Amino acid sequence: MEQRDTLDKAVRDCAKCGSCSVVCPVYRVSGRESLTARGRLHLLGTELAGAASPRFQEIFSRCLLCGACESVCPRNLEVTEVVSLARSRFPRFYGPHGVVKELARMTLDHPALLQGLVRAGISLKRLQALPATSGLRIRLSILEEVSGSGMPEPHLEGQGAADTDPGIQYFTGCLARYLQPSVAGATQKLCRAATGMSAVAPGVQACCGLAAWSAGKRDQARELARQNIQAFGDSSGPILTSCASCSAHLKRYPELFPDDSSWQERAREFSRRVCEFSEFFLAHRQRVSFVARNGVPVFYHDPCHLRFSAPGREMPRKLIKTVAGAYLLNPERPGPCCGQGGLFHLGCPDLSDRIFTRAAESALAQGPELVVTTCSGCLMQWQQGMIRRGKPVAVTHLAVFLAGCLGQDTPELPREVVMEAE
Repeated sequence: MEQRDTLDKAVRDCAKCGSCSVVCPVYRVSGRESLTARGRLHLLGTELAGAASPRFQEIFSRCLLCGACESVCPRNLEVTEVVSLARSRFPRFYGPHGVVKELARMTLDHPALLQGLVRAGISLKRLQALPATSGLRIRLSILEEVSGSGMPEPHLEGQGAADTDPGIQYFTGCLARYLQPSVAGATQKLCRAATGMSAVAPGVQACCGLAAWSAGKRDQARELARQNIQAFGDSSGPILTSCASCSAHLKRYPELFPDDSSWQERAREFSRRVCEFSEFFLAHRQRVSFVARNGVPVFYHDPCHLRFSAPGREMPRKLIKTVAGAYLLNPERPGPCCGQGGLFHLGCPDLSDRIFTRAAESALAQGPELVVTTCSGCLMQWQQGMIRRGKPVAVTHLAVFLAGCLGQDTPELPREVVMEAE
């Protein structure tokens, strides 16, 4: 009933003013009114919504859920929530490339499967048999080859009693744990340098569930949320994240349990502890100094989950500005969406690439040598996009950049990630 009320309210309250059209990345490259927020809300108010034909499903699948429309909506409509709710009524394989998207969601939901696929991808990458321009080779290029299982052995340094541990916890996210462990290693190195403590990452943590929520898979999103709440339930310290998208979704966990007061309270306590990467290290930077080795011009890409709030825009930039010798190319104005959109780039690859092209052209016009970001999806989109276009611009996570800029007075620390045994 609450979901129906949310949909009805949005349809009823939309002023059809068109503010959403101006900022929608999909509309700006497609020109299709049906792909704007007001276009979708209009469709939800017609009899077409009841049947939810394949064409109807396709229209709702072509949304990044970036939140740009919400940021300018004069009536503060919860458009991303409405789109997710609409998708919850669709069949399992809805929209273009529905099978591919569903397989990706299944992989994120099963860590062992994800780890196995990463190992297989690294093995294929070693063969060097794929053409340089192969799309598969470009996708495999983001995988980092590390020894063993892809993650360091469990290390429980500095833990107190499990039920009273006030130390720093680390929600790694799927990219830092499996695809690019250097992000987790750099985050750990920074944590040790800034706080003198190792961050503990429970081995039983799961995907944050954003992909499931975006697809309208509410039950799956809630189950992943429960796993993570339980995984961090025996500690009381802050939960550091190195992915902007993960941190945004983790903080909205209480919204996933509107009809379950017990889990909602546990989710509320969990979300209060979540601390986004830039926020955390700005608050703990007194002990560290950062020096860019060559005075590199840096372009910071704003993840959509941060760029629509003042702190989300400002904190990463403040952190980069503490790096002596680094020149921040976009100190004030956030750039456009990169088009990755979780699994959007799998379902709508053409639209995704066109949106990325606009973002890349805007950034490259400023002459960066390095692009940094704090979102796992944005990071992969930029890395693959630069390789595909043959651009000699390095792309890395802000954690990796900062760890490489630690001042000489900061001792070198191991790059291991503190992972509890599962």
